[in-house]
Amino acid sequence: MEKHFLEGKMEGKPEFRAEPWYNPYGDCIEYQVADEAFVAERIDELLTIYRSAIDNRPVGFQIKGVQAIIRRFGWDGLVVASEAGAGQVRSISIVALLLAAYEEGPKTLGRRRAYAAVMESPPKQHTIPADELVPA
Repeated sequence: MEKHFLEGKMEGKPEFRAEPWYNPYGDCIEYQVADEAFVAERIDELLTIYRSAIDNRPVGFQIKGVQAIIRRFGWDGLVVASEAGAGQVRSISIVALLLAAYEEGPKTLGRRRAYAAVMESPPKQHTIPADELVPA
């Protein structure tokens, strides 16, 4: 049997984690809440919904263009918590990012339903650390 090319670089058993992560090379946040097969449904230039291959329910999503959203709305529009005194942003809201992404495109019924579907199944982790949002 062929060995995986990363086998010597990783320790422990692989495990699924339902938490958002920022991909600096793709400038996107990816979030999958269930460890199951999914079908990606592209909604617009910014949002892709991951739907369960079993029952079509939303099991995750991808938000593209995170840096452009931050530039347009600023940290104040997306901030959840900041360090006392320093005013340094610690984390931003994933829901605020979704709302900001929705504002970027046409206000069609299909887009509204798709964004609502993602927000109706609330993420277990509602924020992402701001210090992770550094582009490559």
